[in-house]
Amino acid sequence: MKKHLFVAAAALLLAGAAVPVQAQMSVNDADASAVNCGAFQRWGAGGWTVTSPTSMSFDNGSTVRLAPGMSFGPGTTQGSVAIPVILDRHCGNL
Repeated sequence: MKKHLFVAAAALLLAGAAVPVQAQMSVNDADASAVNCGAFQRWGAGGWTVTSPTSMSFDNGSTVRLAPGMSFGPGTTQGSVAIPVILDRHCGNL
């Protein structure tokens, strides 16, 4: 009886392991389709400040509107999107 339970439990574990795993988007995976680099000023060690109203449209279909004075330090996110990483990618990491 124990042998049958062990075989059944092993089969369930193996069946669960065979299910495909869907990749999830991490914070840094999103990318903007176009960035108005003139609307940002880089400061310090990797931070950015918005200098004029702008928005970013992302490849996942979402859009973020940014207002003058908003600042993004290194490692920060806005709506789970790493804005400084995207700005470094599109506008240069000076």
